[in-house]
Amino acid sequence: MKFRFIIRLQRGFTLVEMMVVVAIMAVLLGVAAPSFQTFVANAKIRSVAENIQAGLMLAKSEALRRNENISFWLVDGLGATCARSSSGNTWVVSFDNPTEACGSTPSDTVSPRLIQTGPPISDTQGVTVAAVNSDAPAVAASCVTFNGFGRVLTNCTGGTTRMARVAISSTTQAATTRALDVRIDNGGGVRLCDPAKTGVAGC
Repeated sequence: MKFRFIIRLQRGFTLVEMMVVVAIMAVLLGVAAPSFQTFVANAKIRSVAENIQAGLMLAKSEALRRNENISFWLVDGLGATCARSSSGNTWVVSFDNPTEACGSTPSDTVSPRLIQTGPPISDTQGVTVAAVNSDAPAVAASCVTFNGFGRVLTNCTGGTTRMARVAISSTTQAATTRALDVRIDNGGGVRLCDPAKTGVAGC
């Protein structure tokens, strides 16, 4: 009895098949890439907004804990030449104005009696920050002071206009991303909201 062994060779991909697969992948990537970029930009906006909200909540909680006036300041850096800025790329929580002393060692006695500083929040992430005293008329502001009851003073320490709203948006994809606001009301409430929405999530 004779046995026949039939060997079937597995056929690989042809050049045409590979070209079709590459073309399909290119189309899928072309469709998905803009959505992914928007997702990443929105995530950066939310991260910055939550960072600012956390700094404001820290200032409020420290004011309550110490029963003293504590301020949140937007500043343009943490070096020896730092200045307050309504579009600052980081923040400082302190008793006194931290201008030119934002990188000081935390202290309850040495000016500016700094409590804590925040990480970079705008220029390194493609996000812009704009703080104002209210919606209309909008006047640039860089600080807000909480008193020992957790309420907001009419003006910051030093008598300057206090912020009531911090708008956070994308510097690269403003048309397709969702901007967010951090709002500070007179009672000391700090909340994150979407200015394009109404209701609970809106501003």
